Amino acid sequence: MPLLFSGCATLIESKPPGPWHEAYEPIEDAASSRFVADSLKQAIAEFGEPVVPVNEVILRRSRKTEASRRYRIGEDFSLTECVDPANGVFVIYLGEDPGHRNYYALLGHECAHLINAHITDWYMEGIATLFSEEACAAQNVEWGDWKRRFSRSRREPYALSYRMMRDLKAAFPAHYPQLVGLAVPSGKPPWKRIDIDAWLAALPPHRRAEALGIIEPHVSVLKRQTNAQYGFAVPQELK
Repeated sequence: MPLLFSGCATLIESKPPGPWHEAYEPIEDAASSRFVADSLKQAIAEFGEPVVPVNEVILRRSRKTEASRRYRIGEDFSLTECVDPANGVFVIYLGEDPGHRNYYALLGHECAHLINAHITDWYMEGIATLFSEEACAAQNVEWGDWKRRFSRSRREPYALSYRMMRDLKAAFPAHYPQLVGLAVPSGKPPWKRIDIDAWLAALPPHRRAEALGIIEPHVSVLKRQTNAQYGFAVPQELK
């Protein structure tokens, strides 16, 4: 989710010593750990096995520990990071505390990224947000105020990507899970994006126009929201 930064007059520019995630407060919450385990099972059932097998998920509140307070590092962001691919160790950073109404919405979103933490585009963000809604419903926890926010906004890229992928899934339920497996290089390794043209080509020919019709209303906004963090590949037929 969007990064929010804070600082003070005496901030240190260098990186804190030790592993990056240790600069942030741990979340030690049994309910959160159960939610992650169940959400990962749900994600695997829908999208297939993770690119990197998940053996451990470390939860961190993206708030600096006291020892790291003076370092100029970001806070209040949400992110999934694979910190040890060889051993399948991931860190999920969360921008809200357990108990906040949007906490499980954020956690569910980040759990979807465990399938492939290196896909960084608006298709994947929409997939993760939709998955978050479904995971929260499956586990009977609140989806916060996301439904209200993401059902109305015409400018918020998370809202548009959510509605785009929601509608694609509703129209193409059998083909929708294949999107996550169609990751191709994007910029410097290891970052990837979803190959939307390959996915469209795999649809029945007589239904491709329907899929393009779902994507097209969101293209202009999402194309303007590309940056170093998120990309967006416009289908060739819409260029």
